[in-house]
Amino acid sequence: MARRALPLALVLLMLFSLTIGHVAGQTEADKQPSPERSTMYIWGDSGLDTGDCFNHFSSEGETEVGFGEYEDTENIDFSCPLDDALVAPMHLDSGGVISFKFGFLIQSSETSGGDELTLSFNRGGEVLASQEFPIPTFSDEQLTWQIEITENMTYWEQGSVPELNVQFSKPAPTFQECLDPNKAIAQCEPKFRIYYSDNNEGLDVGGTFPIVNASNQGGSSSDQDSEALSVGTGTLSGLVFSPWFIGLFAFVGFISLNRDRFQMGMVLEEEEDETSGDSSSEGETLVDSYRARVVTLCALYVAQGIPWGFITIAFLTFLADKGVGASELALMLTLGTLPWSVKFLWGPVIDRFQYPSMGRRRPWILLAQSGMIVVLASMMLIPNPEENVLTMAWMFLVYNIFTSLQDVSTDALAVDVLQPHEIEKVNSYMFTAKSVGGIIGGAGLGLVIGTLGIKGTILLQIPILVVIMLVPLLMTERPGEKRFPWSEGDAEDEVSSEERDFKEIVAKIKIAFSMRSAQLGILLSVVMSLSFFLIPVLPLLFVRELGWSVEQFNVTKGGFILVFTMLGYLAGGQLGKRFGGKSVIIYGALFTALTTALWGMSESMWSNGTFMMVMWSIRTFAWGLVTINIYSLVMRVTWSEVGGTQFTAYMAMMNLSSIIGYQLTDPISSRFDYPTLFLIAAVLETFVIFGALFIDPGETRRELATPSAANLGENSNGSTSTI
Repeated sequence: MARRALPLALVLLMLFSLTIGHVAGQTEADKQPSPERSTMYIWGDSGLDTGDCFNHFSSEGETEVGFGEYEDTENIDFSCPLDDALVAPMHLDSGGVISFKFGFLIQSSETSGGDELTLSFNRGGEVLASQEFPIPTFSDEQLTWQIEITENMTYWEQGSVPELNVQFSKPAPTFQECLDPNKAIAQCEPKFRIYYSDNNEGLDVGGTFPIVNASNQGGSSSDQDSEALSVGTGTLSGLVFSPWFIGLFAFVGFISLNRDRFQMGMVLEEEEDETSGDSSSEGETLVDSYRARVVTLCALYVAQGIPWGFITIAFLTFLADKGVGASELALMLTLGTLPWSVKFLWGPVIDRFQYPSMGRRRPWILLAQSGMIVVLASMMLIPNPEENVLTMAWMFLVYNIFTSLQDVSTDALAVDVLQPHEIEKVNSYMFTAKSVGGIIGGAGLGLVIGTLGIKGTILLQIPILVVIMLVPLLMTERPGEKRFPWSEGDAEDEVSSEERDFKEIVAKIKIAFSMRSAQLGILLSVVMSLSFFLIPVLPLLFVRELGWSVEQFNVTKGGFILVFTMLGYLAGGQLGKRFGGKSVIIYGALFTALTTALWGMSESMWSNGTFMMVMWSIRTFAWGLVTINIYSLVMRVTWSEVGGTQFTAYMAMMNLSSIIGYQLTDPISSRFDYPTLFLIAAVLETFVIFGALFIDPGETRRELATPSAANLGENSNGSTSTI
């Protein structure tokens, strides 16, 4: 009971922290500009010679007397800056106008020369607009100032400070001027007064800004275009999240003291079967040659990684640079990930329908690769892809239907042809190969997208995929199989006598998922990628806010960062062997979350490119340690009788987790600023700890290795379910 209560208490504590944090951060957020808060209000102290004048975008304010003044009229020079610097970028409509209204009362000489009232609108030390206003004296005056938005005023980066500057210098009224009855009533004293937004004189004071969302900078009036937002302005302090991490440290400490109880030291990788024989490189077919198996499987995974790296790294960064908002980027990622979330449906299909004379899996692989090439070629027909994001997103969906089919068929091929002791090692090669494909598609194509354009870069991918397709096209799975339908072959139709029955396959899947650890594997898979909401935000942060070039970001994410992903995979496997897979998952997830949180709380260092790359690399490497051991953990709880289909189900749930993460992008990023987004992502990364904790890696084999379990699957001997 206590074991269940502790995680529940931590979750409730986190929810309470978020609620309190929102209330704490709401006031400051209300003072920041946004499309909904577009009016600047002027506030300040009553005595400007010793006090301050400032502005913000909240109507909730109060001053002492509704104005600030000097008891002098010479050498007046003061500014009213934004109370707090912009916490997020501000975009102004390039065809819009800033409309200011001011109230002044000036009691000075009208005949002794001097400088008229001059108002300036500044961004820090940069004067954006300035105008002189001759106004009457000794009476309240309402001024209106219209400022047309110029090119250098459309974008205000995070940390900018909009400010108003007021200058005036004239002598005090002369003796002759004071003989005027109206001036005499005012005691003819020199005075310079600016009215604030809460004045009691009925004067309108403030400025209306044509603020638009990031994707609507061009001034389009379309409501749909204005929905995409870079990030919000809500702020949650790191202290708000501290109870969660303090509790988590205590919880992980408790786990560490009870390692045996939670199977923390169990090695997840398969031991090599001494009786399985050596991995021979002799022969020409996949079942005969270890080298052929590795080359073919890795080539197919490279083919998956290239377009995925291009679209998720190079293309998304290109769109972010063109002003596309986070919600639209998240939609593209969501549609692209959707086929992977239901790819387990392919398993029974490719098991049921086969063309054995050309191989059990090869025809499906060739069909999938042909579809991938055709869809890429079809993207060439879309005019202005950067302006037709929705159309490209749907094409991305269709493309990934074929890619997921290839993935399922390739993994099924691996199950068929790999020897038992090769699976873990070759599996790591395959994931590394996919990362290599991602480097080619992300960093490689990202370097040339600015020169070749989107269509040119897509066209460049097609011959690469055609060359890779030659590998399975010219290879056969088993001796005697045909390379082409019209070729001659003498392969024995081993699968013709197999009973590939959907009903039977489903029955065995039910048995596999009746295990408690198998069910918890689904939970772990679903929570694994919730922090992926941060992925569409990163190009906005690096390119728009920090000023990185598109090429620089593409090379970093699509090259440097993917290298650390591969290193994490390789190191994770070794650490799992040494310390136990669950230990690496739990400690690695905690370390990753702390790194992400530290990254978010180090905003003052974000302008340092080296710091950003170091933090990104550490976080990526640590998450690679976690990821590869999660794969091994769910593989360990998979029943070999339906190994392919069950493992595919876990992979599908991981992709569903990615979709959920991408769908969290818009509601979270539109509400909170960048540092807070990192802190929220850190919390979501810790959910993996609870997902993995209660999984017993040995339960499936212990329970389903009995004679009764074997008899349940007797009717399907020889049938291979697929990933």
